[in-house]
Amino acid sequence: MGRKHMAMAALWFVAACGGGSESALTPGSEPTAYADMNFAQRYAFMNDVVMPQMKETFVAFDAKFASMSCATCHGNGAADGSFVTPSPQVAALPGSEEAFLEYVKDPEHARWSQFMLDEVWPKMAGLLQVDMFDPTTHAAGFSCSNCHTVEGGPH
Repeated sequence: MGRKHMAMAALWFVAACGGGSESALTPGSEPTAYADMNFAQRYAFMNDVVMPQMKETFVAFDAKFASMSCATCHGNGAADGSFVTPSPQVAALPGSEEAFLEYVKDPEHARWSQFMLDEVWPKMAGLLQVDMFDPTTHAAGFSCSNCHTVEGGPH
């Protein structure tokens, strides 16, 4: 991962926080705002749309995700039915640009960060039909902190 990519990734990872205008497509229906879905609709959408596509994305990156389940992203929230995100069981991200740049010096962290930046983040935003956080304009949107806690952050 080049320095320019690391700096951009750091900016996206650290600065990104919050949600945008959330809407989603439920299978076979008109667009429905995700925030307006009831629990059963959200569960069906996540199970029928998000999980299969994200599992495919993760397995293509690393075969160990062949056993991916709701708990992979929601941790204990999958077992108790709360499905809270960000989950404290998902790895926390560094809370400053300097800490993130140090974090991605580890080749495995750099590999994962690039995968998240290039594949996971835009795919999840697309599936949920939400804007992605824009660190240049600070426009609210889907970001890393929708799934990950940030060290020293509000989550």
